[in-house]
Amino acid sequence: MAPTDSTDRITFWQGHVTAWQVSDLTQKAYCEQQELRYSTFGYWVRKLRRAAEPATKKKGAGFVPVIPATVQPTGLTLSLPNGLEIRGIEANNLGLVRDLLGMLA
Repeated sequence: MAPTDSTDRITFWQGHVTAWQVSDLTQKAYCEQQELRYSTFGYWVRKLRRAAEPATKKKGAGFVPVIPATVQPTGLTLSLPNGLEIRGIEANNLGLVRDLLGMLA
């Protein structure tokens, strides 16, 4: 039975993980031999492995700060009285701008 104190628990499971690693047994066979719950043992193997990873290798929450790029608009900008702006008007998209203005009129 595993100890209930946090420090004792870590020591207990680290000892079992180390013993399993030097054995030629699978995790499941080791757990059966030691009368340990296989799912709990797997949890501690992963937990201790993650704790041993260097800080630079650990993954964060998956969020990365996004810094908007300051992009200077190219081409012309058409500002309409209602506040709508159409930016980036160039010779190759004049037809599209004309069609948009026709739809808005």
